[in-house]
Amino acid sequence: MKWVGWIAPVLLLVPVSCSTGNASGSSDGGYSERNDGGSNTDASADGPSPAGWELTTSNTGLARIGLECARLPLYAGPSKPPAGTIITEKRIATGLDLSAGNIVVERSCIRPTTIAKGLPVVTTTDNDACRGDDCPAAPTMVVIRDSEIDGTAVASATIAYSCAFLGIGTLERNDIHDVGSGICFFNTGDHLDAVARGNYVHHLRATGDPASTGSHNEGITIRDFETRLHPERRAIIRNNRFDSSSGNDTAAFFIQTYGGDIDQVLLQGNLLEGQGYQLVLEAGFNHVYGRALNAIDNRFSGTGYGIGYVERKGLPYGWALWQDNAMHDPAKPAHRGQLVASP
Repeated sequence: MKWVGWIAPVLLLVPVSCSTGNASGSSDGGYSERNDGGSNTDASADGPSPAGWELTTSNTGLARIGLECARLPLYAGPSKPPAGTIITEKRIATGLDLSAGNIVVERSCIRPTTIAKGLPVVTTTDNDACRGDDCPAAPTMVVIRDSEIDGTAVASATIAYSCAFLGIGTLERNDIHDVGSGICFFNTGDHLDAVARGNYVHHLRATGDPASTGSHNEGITIRDFETRLHPERRAIIRNNRFDSSSGNDTAAFFIQTYGGDIDQVLLQGNLLEGQGYQLVLEAGFNHVYGRALNAIDNRFSGTGYGIGYVERKGLPYGWALWQDNAMHDPAKPAHRGQLVASP
């Protein structure tokens, strides 16, 4: 799908009956994870990662490994690196186009000094190879880990419309802040997994009136995740903290079938907070979500508009599994407050 700037989400608050079909790759079997059986413990080089409600700026990103953005040497490579590139311990002062795929950015700081309004800081969509509105996604996996994505050098009136990351890839243990929206899985292609683990997204920035031309901001969003051709692919969103408190917030986590069908998504061990909703699931735009969307052991702040809602657009089902989700209460073991019913 061609990138034309971040799309202001359309909030559909009242269910509307309409004809429906099955989401691509969906089945009644529900979500299944290939390798780790759904355990809420992610392995890393330093052992298991903390749950989302344990994340801070001290135990994510560069601070976790004792590095500082300002002390890293400036990256002198291309902003559109070729496949096979590994960028380690660099300060990157531009946006990045990682659409070639097979690229790793690690232990680095992405702090652009300028960016075009509405364009993401990092993308895996090749906007140079579009055919009409169809632009290719990265053919192989992109990884960003143990890094910082920092939008502070760009004015709010510009960065408020930008995602820190837009496309398909694996993001692990990153500190993402001072951008418009955080992780945007959009134009995800048809075969790669989408993985977000151990990231802290916070201090989002807004501009204008969201009811007109102002920004709409989210901690994380999924706008398409087709599984028809590759039903084995998975979107795994685990042990993150998403705080959407910009003032123009849609949701900490916003799932909407704007760009395509969505299926095989797991949300587990995340803290969702902010001034909008915490979690929204919406069908629409002639697309549907499937029968394998699971939310397990997440925490909700209860702030803003509240927990969230499901817009089914006539679908007879919502979340496939809603289990052990609770209000966030730091005074309780595992921060598990009152259990939250499925919306």
